[in-house]
Amino acid sequence: MFPLKRTDLLLNQKRSYLTGLIEVANDQYVIYDDMNDELLLLDEINNSHIEILQSTGWKTGVWIGLGKIKTNTGTYSVNDGDTVRVRKKLPVALDEMLKELQDETFVRLIKQINSLGFSPYDCIYSYNQLLFLENRVHKKGVSFYQLDNEECILGIQHHFERGVHSSDRLEMTTSLGERRLVCSKFY
Repeated sequence: MFPLKRTDLLLNQKRSYLTGLIEVANDQYVIYDDMNDELLLLDEINNSHIEILQSTGWKTGVWIGLGKIKTNTGTYSVNDGDTVRVRKKLPVALDEMLKELQDETFVRLIKQINSLGFSPYDCIYSYNQLLFLENRVHKKGVSFYQLDNEECILGIQHHFERGVHSSDRLEMTTSLGERRLVCSKFY
């Protein structure tokens, strides 16, 4: 699988965007998501991907500050009440774990997470032990991830081994008692 296909799989995940209305106060532009009661100061995402809802659908652009979005057709000025969305970023520890997985394991993990009603973008806690073992030839340990989809919690334990024999064992359990397991070995 090419990295592009991995990216496509992640881009199509539920809750991968923060969607809300533009609010302008004291020359500050903020996205307010009333469903999740989240605020995002747009100046914190300078030169980042943003989409604005227009009558023809979502228009892609880059936030350049001062209330402006640069699109491929020109510059658009946002107004109070405009609907916009910004792609969420995965926590670094989770993102690095996903990059480390073999393609088949990556796809199986994402499908299992989705089958339980979650998205990687639901991650509220991530700890990746592998990040602390960079200088070792043989790496073995467990990493922990917690996801919250507002209906229940999903705990993921990633048991890994890297070296002559490498393996991944991803154990998933929801707070409602549903369980999944993804295992792989590679050389």
